[in-house]
Amino acid sequence: MKRTLISSLVSVSVLVSSSAFAAWPEKPIKIIVPWGAGGNTDTVARLVAEGLQEKYGVNVNVINQTGGAGVVGHDAMSRAEPDGYTLGVATVEIAMMRHQGMTELSYENYTPITRLAVNLGGIQVAEQSPFKTISDLTTYIKENPGKLKASGSGLNSGWHLNLIGMLDSMGLPANAVTYVPSEGSSAALMELVAGGIDFTTSSPGEAKSMVEAGMVRHLATMAEKKEGLYKDLPVFKESTPYNYSFSTWNTLVAPKGLPKDIQDKLIATMKTVFEEGKLQAFATKQGFEIYPLYGDDMYQFMKSEDAKYKNLIEKLKK
Repeated sequence: MKRTLISSLVSVSVLVSSSAFAAWPEKPIKIIVPWGAGGNTDTVARLVAEGLQEKYGVNVNVINQTGGAGVVGHDAMSRAEPDGYTLGVATVEIAMMRHQGMTELSYENYTPITRLAVNLGGIQVAEQSPFKTISDLTTYIKENPGKLKASGSGLNSGWHLNLIGMLDSMGLPANAVTYVPSEGSSAALMELVAGGIDFTTSSPGEAKSMVEAGMVRHLATMAEKKEGLYKDLPVFKESTPYNYSFSTWNTLVAPKGLPKDIQDKLIATMKTVFEEGKLQAFATKQGFEIYPLYGDDMYQFMKSEDAKYKNLIEKLKK
């Protein structure tokens, strides 16, 4: 009798649990964004929220939890109950922060739903630059280490690491090009046009307006291959002897431990949201890409990016 009673209680517990998850969502969902309102990450999150709200019929609210160079928001999304009512937009900084000694958080603290946006690294020069191709530039750097200056954003930022990775792929140390920190890509590109630096490592989208104005030229993107918005531009790994690609990104996640049925439901819903095209339209307008990855594929992507960024950050410490 005792064994039968325990078995019955377990069965009831499983049924109640399954019923609760099957009914999800029954109340508002929040999406934590670790950066301020108005930027691309915030807008992507709001488009995701809009799509989920239409599909589920519950309010989906975006909450901006800023601070600590992204640590505060990433920490908040990792500490939430894994019940499907708190999601987050984890950005590329999650592959950087622990290797920079800022936190112990990593991709392992989250349940992956989908990759959202991908922002390719690139190389740009001023219109009057003597470097006409990416091969011209890399050849000069190899033959004249320490002579050129570059920028893209602040120290230890993604675009700084883009430069470090490029140099490493060429067998060169981090100081083979002097990196000049700036207050973001716009400031770096202005410095490029003014002649204060020799090239920038920003995304092609960030340079778009100055390219269209005839002030800046693209030399290459750090894409894996020619595709998407910038399929007509040279790809670094195809145009040089060096096997290197680089991008920044953001992802939709839940806290670690999210029940698989809720994860699967979110993945299926996000596939529908992507198909409707609003995210892609916004990405195209802003100059970045939408390349979805789901579930375990996204987990493996974040794992490999964590290893890549760890390697690049360690090179900066030498």
